[in-house]
Amino acid sequence: MRPTTGILNRAGTTELIAPPARPFNPHRRCASNGIRVVVQEVLKLLGGYEFYYKIRRRKRSTAVQAIYETTVEAIVCDLIWRELEIPGGRVHVTQSNQVLHKRSRYKGVALGKTLPDILKVMAAEEMGFVVITPGQSKYTIKDETLTVAVSGKQTSLAAGRKILRRIEQLGLSLADIGRSPDEETIILRGPKLRDDKPGKHIEYTDTEQTTTHRQQLQVINEWLDQANIECNIPGIDLHDRCLKRIFNNADFTQGGRLYGGFWQRLKHSERLESIILDDDSVVELDYGQVGLLLLYGLEGGKPPEGDLYDLSEYGIPTSCRPGIKKVIQAAINASKPLGRLPKGARKTIPKRILLADILAAVGKRHPLVVHRFGVAVGMQLMFKEADILVGVLLALKDRNISALPIHDAVLVNGNFYEEAQEIMIRVFREKVGLTPEVSVEHP
Repeated sequence: MRPTTGILNRAGTTELIAPPARPFNPHRRCASNGIRVVVQEVLKLLGGYEFYYKIRRRKRSTAVQAIYETTVEAIVCDLIWRELEIPGGRVHVTQSNQVLHKRSRYKGVALGKTLPDILKVMAAEEMGFVVITPGQSKYTIKDETLTVAVSGKQTSLAAGRKILRRIEQLGLSLADIGRSPDEETIILRGPKLRDDKPGKHIEYTDTEQTTTHRQQLQVINEWLDQANIECNIPGIDLHDRCLKRIFNNADFTQGGRLYGGFWQRLKHSERLESIILDDDSVVELDYGQVGLLLLYGLEGGKPPEGDLYDLSEYGIPTSCRPGIKKVIQAAINASKPLGRLPKGARKTIPKRILLADILAAVGKRHPLVVHRFGVAVGMQLMFKEADILVGVLLALKDRNISALPIHDAVLVNGNFYEEAQEIMIRVFREKVGLTPEVSVEHP
């Protein structure tokens, strides 16, 4: 392993430290002949090692051999990816039998019970493909898109000398590495047991609904994979474009937002200032007042005219609007009546105005939907919002307008914002029966 990061110690000299490890991605696959050559070389040498040391007493069956080769391919591809991402970079991987021996639609075949034995051979001195550091460090997994999120002590891996040599000799790049077509993109999570920790992944049997979700996402991901996207922020992985839909509370009618894509992890200002889509800067198109509009759609009713967060006729100043919006959104998501103002709401709401005053004013302004507050309808509305966005993306694709989704908004090339705006309004109207406002924000 080649440490590449420096820190200044107390003696005033630079001390080299290894880059942090990230989770092993078992879904990496070859996307070019160049990297296939590397994988085939590794497989051939591993086979010779097994034969010489008599590691196997009998030949693997066809099915087992396929799993073995896929596992080696995933290891090689992810270690090369990590090395190209950060020279000397490592990945960490679980050695837990509880994870490796369990069948799951989420983890793929490469994260199976044979993984530890394969890694031992690949790390043998004669092989030199992998450098293994036994489990010492504890890792906390926070990435929403990870289909295998194991925390605690993990073994870390880095590309060995022979892989490093092949990267240089063949001039390999991230474009040589793809993803498995079998990677699960439809994720079902159980209820949250703690506010700071997502629910556990739940195994499920496919239905017509889940199959449709997956097929739609496959079309969108293939489209995004071909999109002409640039970003001038150093260190951004432009190949990080794979989207997944995450459903919540063990229910495919709750949640379902799109997660993934490097742009979703950028700050709002960074997206607008740094992303180039189809050779021009982007604008952000965003649905306005979507939570309340979806509630009215659920009731089959029509909202009042004007700004839905304006409570000025009931004695709440318009300057309180940001705080009012937070209160309404919290009430929609809450499973019981609000007992206090949500975090950040008091910044724009004076102390003289109580939560009870705001809720009373909201009840007068929105009597048709206020009974939906405090009954945890938020995830149901999120599903509707996500379904609308999927419809928008598919419609934009049909018009050949590249777009990057951000929950209830999209980034598009600024030259096409009017056409994209019209599509967003039309899809919302078709699915909800109401006409939304779609704001446009330029860099």
